[in-house]
Amino acid sequence: MCILFLAIRRHRDYPLVIAANRDEYHDRPSRGMHWWEDEPDILAGRDLTAGGTWLGVHRNGAFAAVTNFRGVGGQRADARSRGELVSRFLASGGIVEDYHRFLARDHWKYNPFNLVYGNRDGLFTWGHDDPEARPLGDGFHSVSNGPMDQPWPKMSRGVAELSRHVRGDETLLAESLLPVMLDAAPAPDSELPDTGYGLERERLLSPIFIRGDTYGTRATTILLYRRERVEIVEYAHGRRDALTEGNRFELTLAATTREMAQTATD
Repeated sequence: MCILFLAIRRHRDYPLVIAANRDEYHDRPSRGMHWWEDEPDILAGRDLTAGGTWLGVHRNGAFAAVTNFRGVGGQRADARSRGELVSRFLASGGIVEDYHRFLARDHWKYNPFNLVYGNRDGLFTWGHDDPEARPLGDGFHSVSNGPMDQPWPKMSRGVAELSRHVRGDETLLAESLLPVMLDAAPAPDSELPDTGYGLERERLLSPIFIRGDTYGTRATTILLYRRERVEIVEYAHGRRDALTEGNRFELTLAATTREMAQTATD
């Protein structure tokens, strides 16, 4: 299912902050974030069943992540894997204009999804409820398994906590955002969304961090973008347990298109 929180141009040193949880069945084989052997410019985890990924970055800083969109009927057995949406964008080097055209033409081949993609010059969203490329504006945002920025309890709670940390921490650390993503408090029944899964399932899915014997949060990834580098920390989680292991990466980035244009006019 997955959930992402984003802060765009809300911190002095980090114009983009992303905190994400990946939720999946525990028995679905996958590999944590690593540099792909067959696509050496992609840093991402990998679904070992279908070959795609839920979240990743390109060496140039391009970013993409996908979530399922629930509550819209059954899943088509002949649909393509949604993880392919992320890996396709990253393999292209993050060329957004080409990707807009691809989504407009081929989005129907996939089961319902939410997608966030772009680079430091700007992020875009594409959602099942709004099948068109939309720029993501400055501010705090949440993406889960319904419409963008929907006020589901866990989405509202995560945005509030991310806002508190980003606005309150002059020196922001990835570790300081981890408690936001490990929040396992369920929502009250009266505030649960109705996405057709039934009350018991809605309860299970209501926290930011999902604990379950067969399904739950399997990874937390935090990305801190500076102008010249990206700091990335990924934590893997076991069944009902947090922080089984962690990996840290750092990318050094060239100037973005926007920054080069600004320098030329100064």
